[in-house]
Amino acid sequence: MNVGMGVGGIMKNLLAGIAFFVLGVFLITQNTVVRSGFNLRGITGGYNPPFGILLLPVLIGIILLFAMKKQIWGWILIGFGLATILLGLLMGLEIYFKPTSLYVAILMFGCTAVGVGLMIRGVLQSNSKSGEETEDEKA
Repeated sequence: MNVGMGVGGIMKNLLAGIAFFVLGVFLITQNTVVRSGFNLRGITGGYNPPFGILLLPVLIGIILLFAMKKQIWGWILIGFGLATILLGLLMGLEIYFKPTSLYVAILMFGCTAVGVGLMIRGVLQSNSKSGEETEDEKA
């Protein structure tokens, strides 16, 4: 550890790390394409059920929620229906990178890696600095 590094140097490392990380994530998101489509073929064995069939448990659950005194079955059906719909949406996402040059790829992932490294360095230095202060206070 650098003995002469005070709180200002630690904060500079942390803030620079956050800035590099945000820049790297920004560049990655600018060069990423996300397409979506509802898809449950992986779970249902090649059959992609229509959205209306997946909405049916939610609607039945809402009916049971208002019709019955014990509402547990209504909540179970609503939860199952919403989880199935969310799963279908997530499984239908296709994420891929735009064609970029090697320079841009190194810049994207390099900034992210440098940011993570500087943030870890700032956190570790601040922890060791606070540990030294508590040891000095004990003596």
